[in-house]
Amino acid sequence: MSLFDRQPEFPILQVKNLPYNVKAEDLYELFGQFGNVHQVRLGVEKETKGQAFVIYKNYKNCEVAMEKLRGFNFNGRYLVVSKHSVDRDVIEKLRSKTEKEDKEDKEDEESPEDD
Repeated sequence: MSLFDRQPEFPILQVKNLPYNVKAEDLYELFGQFGNVHQVRLGVEKETKGQAFVIYKNYKNCEVAMEKLRGFNFNGRYLVVSKHSVDRDVIEKLRSKTEKEDKEDKEDEESPEDD
């Protein structure tokens, strides 16, 4: 299943107010209590330190984690957890591109090779 499959929302949480010394493993452990976490992306630049994106494999687990961890005291910091909004225009362009590439790949597989 591709991230670009048609679905109403994306299972991505934006987490703010994290301690600067937090590790991705810590967030996998914390957020993993609510379902399978696909990826954790920690902010490393000056402007993004203390922030992360947590990407779930399932939207329902994402919602549960957001509700349970919003305001949760994590290492002395109260987490700010919200859904990350994805730019729909970008997603539609990526979907179109991947659909076109898939179609071309399928056509290449079906056409006999010239030897």
